[in-house]
Amino acid sequence: MRTIQSTGLLVTLLLSSPLFAAKTPIASVAKIRGNVTKLLPGALEATVLEAGDQLPEDTSIVTGPKSFVKIVFIDKSELNMGPESKIVISEMNPNEQVGIISLLKGRIRTEVEKSQKPNSQNQNKFYIRTRTAALGVRGTDFQTIYNPENRMTSLLTYKGAVAMAKVDESTHQRFEVGETKVVRDDVTKAPELQKIPGKIVDEKMELKKVLASSDVVIVPPGQSSFSSQALKKSSLPVKISPVQLNALFKNTEFNEKNLVNLKSAQLDKAVEPVIAVAPQSAPADGLYNAKNGDFAPRAGGFIDEVTGLYVAPEAGSTFDSKNGVYVSDKSGEIDADTGQYVAPKGLVLDAQKGFVVEKNAEVKPELLALREDLNKSIARDVVVGDLDGEVVIAAKTLREKFIRDHVSLMLGMGGEKIKVNDRMDMDADKPYNFNVEWQIASTNRFAPLLGLSYGSTEFDDLSNRGFSQDSKAQFDMTVGLKYALTNRVDLVSKLVLDQSLYAVQTSMTPDVFKLNRIVITKINLGATAELMRSNRFSLNAEFFANMGFRKRFNDAVVSKISGFSFKLMPQYALDEKRSLAFGFVMENESAKVGTGLITNDIKREKRALELKYTMNL
Repeated sequence: MRTIQSTGLLVTLLLSSPLFAAKTPIASVAKIRGNVTKLLPGALEATVLEAGDQLPEDTSIVTGPKSFVKIVFIDKSELNMGPESKIVISEMNPNEQVGIISLLKGRIRTEVEKSQKPNSQNQNKFYIRTRTAALGVRGTDFQTIYNPENRMTSLLTYKGAVAMAKVDESTHQRFEVGETKVVRDDVTKAPELQKIPGKIVDEKMELKKVLASSDVVIVPPGQSSFSSQALKKSSLPVKISPVQLNALFKNTEFNEKNLVNLKSAQLDKAVEPVIAVAPQSAPADGLYNAKNGDFAPRAGGFIDEVTGLYVAPEAGSTFDSKNGVYVSDKSGEIDADTGQYVAPKGLVLDAQKGFVVEKNAEVKPELLALREDLNKSIARDVVVGDLDGEVVIAAKTLREKFIRDHVSLMLGMGGEKIKVNDRMDMDADKPYNFNVEWQIASTNRFAPLLGLSYGSTEFDDLSNRGFSQDSKAQFDMTVGLKYALTNRVDLVSKLVLDQSLYAVQTSMTPDVFKLNRIVITKINLGATAELMRSNRFSLNAEFFANMGFRKRFNDAVVSKISGFSFKLMPQYALDEKRSLAFGFVMENESAKVGTGLITNDIKREKRALELKYTMNL
């Protein structure tokens, strides 16, 4: 009996507490589409939201797929919620008419009426808070996206201006103190209310402090900014694609198209924005300063409303001088009716991993190369980073190491010496060689190689020493295979048709030789390695051992051919696709050349400097 009385008393006290006290409505529901629910303050279960419902402070609203709701506040400001979104109407002071909205997930569009109070021009009338950003609004039309998977807050302003600043994790936790959560008992699954313990802060004052920092950015019309846990501060505002800007501005109710029937926008044509776009202060090319945290992507990109990520135009995009943006031809499409972003065929944009290959898509080198380009365009490592210290995206896998064609052009100049029987030697006069190597794209650890080489070698003062030379020019042809052992080390095998000069004794007279150009089939086995890397600089090395097959040339026989080569090449990346290297080359080779008269030991030594230009196609 006492238990029943105690329970009744507890219920009475809870119902009479401020948590369950009736609150004055501060907003009403003007329009609904689809499935939308509300969780009133103090309630344990959500109920269906209907048009005309009155909403008090601390009401949570959740929209389902393809759903939408329009809310009108007591000051006539409007908030539209898109599909699969969740907000909490944290506060709306009827006297000050200052509101606070917590965006927990999804996308909202807000039209805030300017305050009619005197001396209120420089005061924020509306605040929107996510886990990673605070927005201060004085009277404007703008769209906000928050994705809890990557903790990305994305802002796009249509009219007026919005102040945006990053909210760090410690500030976010202070905001949560005192909030009421509905949790379910592990055993009974019955819902119960729990408050987050701690010292309750004045949320409005805390937001004012955040937005008074030196890192705040003011986002003008037609421009976008975003904030995340990885960024030191909110990104500098940049213009987005005029095509998407127009479509998003018109799509006030977050209508969605059937992805099967998407109509591509004409992205290759300059489009006049339907709103007055403010001049952009950040460079159109974008910038990133790791020291002070300034970051701006390339202008003209697309906002993905699901992930909140900004897809910047890839390198090599065309610049539209009229609108001051870059126009991409391969980073995706925009539905001209709704503004939805659609990734290129075969790719999907993931909130944490960036672009990934779609399931059941045919994996080709060009698709993986495109994915790599687009992941660079979203600056995933800079913008998203590692959530909670956990690496969520790995480095390029070994299967994807050779997804691009590589063309290398090499020019070498130096010295070459041929020794006969370790007592006679001949020095070349400024020999040079020019090589072209093509590494063919592949979707596994193996990459085919093709190469051509031309060189010219002329030895000094041969006639005075009883020597002669039949040709200066030498050509080589190479086919090979490269195997990715690790992300930094490759094993290489090559089959080479090599034209080289060999000293053939032409008579019994001692020291009378002719340098004959003889084609030798050789096998080269070796490895290439990236020894170190720092930003654009790297240090690369190559080592090969070679063995030649026995070859008869007229009356001479070349046999026991072996040698090695070594390269040490510092390299500088000119941009994402081009690099330049300059380094040292050393080659040694030994062979026996017999004519039936006598067999001689021939040794070749080469020391040279090589300039190498590589382009990734």
